[in-house]
Amino acid sequence: MPSPVDIQTSAPEMRGLFTRVSGGYDRLNRAMSLGLDVLWRRRALVRLARVASSPRCILDLATGTADFAIAAARLFPSACVKGVDLTPAMLEIGRHKVSYAGLDGRIELEEGDACVLGCGNASADAALCAFGFRNFPDRAAALREVARVLAPGGHLLVLELFRPRSRCLGALTSLWMKCVAFLFAGGVRGDYGYLRTSIEGMCSADEFVRMAAETGFSCCERFFYLPACSCLLFRKNMIQ
Repeated sequence: MPSPVDIQTSAPEMRGLFTRVSGGYDRLNRAMSLGLDVLWRRRALVRLARVASSPRCILDLATGTADFAIAAARLFPSACVKGVDLTPAMLEIGRHKVSYAGLDGRIELEEGDACVLGCGNASADAALCAFGFRNFPDRAAALREVARVLAPGGHLLVLELFRPRSRCLGALTSLWMKCVAFLFAGGVRGDYGYLRTSIEGMCSADEFVRMAAETGFSCCERFFYLPACSCLLFRKNMIQ
């Protein structure tokens, strides 16, 4: 099966897109995943907890409305979580959710680019990214930045809708997301059309694992959550 054309979009375009969809983002995510995205995050964090029992500093890339950051703060009560996202409108929603959860003192949300992080070298014990890598303008650069800010032996947890190996599964996933977007997206259906086709333009999980290996990560666990989500757990190599 030939690789699809990579449709990675620039950071300003991403910021504009997610600004437009921010108001209905959580609602449509629940609809598109049948509510399973909440379960996927929880299961993925439990796997992280098995290998990183007490991280002090957790970085959440493409934090959006902070669902992953909040779930991580609840599972790791001694950790501080820093969420980074390009889109102020998404972060504003996230701050309201963090405050409602009573986690203001442990979760910090800030505007930033995953490819140019404002964090010190080896300053984080773990990093998370749920459904963000396919939207980064340069995935390899984002991986290099995560490798820079993670302490040696730190872990990177990735949840992503990678391009399916099976042509049939890919067609069914695309059809489902197209139908749900049409029903629920209202005036921003064109933007959610991009989110659907971004899966078609995303690399496969195998290709992502190889890319991560080139930036100093070893894939230590790999799982597939039905119907379409891959969970990849990486460890930063001790010697770079």
